[in-house]
Amino acid sequence: MAFWQLTRLRVVYPVVLIFLLFVDGSLMAGMGGIFTAFPWYILPTLTLGWLFYGVQFEVEPDVPLWVYVILIGVLFDMYYTGIFGTYTLAFAVAVAVMKQCHKVLDDRLLSGLSVFLIGLVSFLVVTYVAGFIIGIANVSLTTFFMFEVLPTVILNTVIVALCYYPILSLFQFLR
Repeated sequence: MAFWQLTRLRVVYPVVLIFLLFVDGSLMAGMGGIFTAFPWYILPTLTLGWLFYGVQFEVEPDVPLWVYVILIGVLFDMYYTGIFGTYTLAFAVAVAVMKQCHKVLDDRLLSGLSVFLIGLVSFLVVTYVAGFIIGIANVSLTTFFMFEVLPTVILNTVIVALCYYPILSLFQFLR
């Protein structure tokens, strides 16, 4: 493999990850009225989706995935919440869960969606528990799962499913 081929994925992966960090916030700012219409609260997690693609398409031999997971978690905490550790832990737990599930499941679309679904739910549960401990989450678990987790899972799973094969092609091109 030529050096330029090796560096393409090393450059593109973190650039897209940082870009999606800001797209997540822009979507919430621009479409907040739709995403937070009572009683629903939908959270676009494109950043987590990109980390999922990194796990699913096994970029770790080419890219220091865990370094990017921690860095994006710290950036997410600094930029969006101001509470250090919540999203850092949530991204780390979600990626660890997805990596464990990926060992068991194969690379097909439905298996990948199952891996993403489990990772997304673990991400949301970690952020809920952290918010509950801090005192900013004051809803019941039933309300949380019905009005935040369910719509968030639907939106993000549709996005991940629609982008699955184009991202697979992109990663194959970059390798």
